[in-house]
Amino acid sequence: MFRHPLGLLAGIMVTPLLWAGTGWAASELVPLLSGRNYGEPMLLTAVAVLMAVGVLVGLLAGSRISPLAAFVSGGAILAVSVWPLVDFASMNRLVPDVLAAGTMLHPLGPALPVNVVVGTLLFISALMPSRWRSRRRAEEPVPAPRPVAAGGAEPPAQRAAPVYPDPVLDEPAKTTTPFRRTGGRIEPEPWTEEPGAAPGTRVFGDGDSR
Repeated sequence: MFRHPLGLLAGIMVTPLLWAGTGWAASELVPLLSGRNYGEPMLLTAVAVLMAVGVLVGLLAGSRISPLAAFVSGGAILAVSVWPLVDFASMNRLVPDVLAAGTMLHPLGPALPVNVVVGTLLFISALMPSRWRSRRRAEEPVPAPRPVAAGGAEPPAQRAAPVYPDPVLDEPAKTTTPFRRTGGRIEPEPWTEEPGAAPGTRVFGDGDSR
């Protein structure tokens, strides 16, 4: 319920940290690498800051809490990075004068390539439909699959018992009913016995003896 508001808040808080981290690291790396000052301690510090930015980006891109964090931070970084390339005049009017072109925090600063990659990665990762689905609650049991015997048939224990119809109750003492053909149709013939004649079929009961 609260995961999307938390994701929105996290995205707003993380965006300036990512922008400042990439801007500072790039502004330190570019002159050091251009002058081939490979033994400078600041070079390793700048690389460590870039690694920290990469870890933070990975957490935002792969987090299952809420995709809004990656959506907000990635969209903001990507928009600010591409904005001067599309309309430099409008960007130049709104950006403060203290941010001169090519400085650490300027959109066209040395961190522009890194910011484009970071912003695209975060923004695209937030568009995956699977990240917007809520996770299955732990208390919801997963139904166990039904056992199936070899060949796909149900085990004997799972089969329903056969249902047999009730015996005919109108003539309990008769085990067979004769039929006769009438006009091309076969109809049951009523059971009749001559007076005093022995029955053709007899059912033994409690009072009978063989």
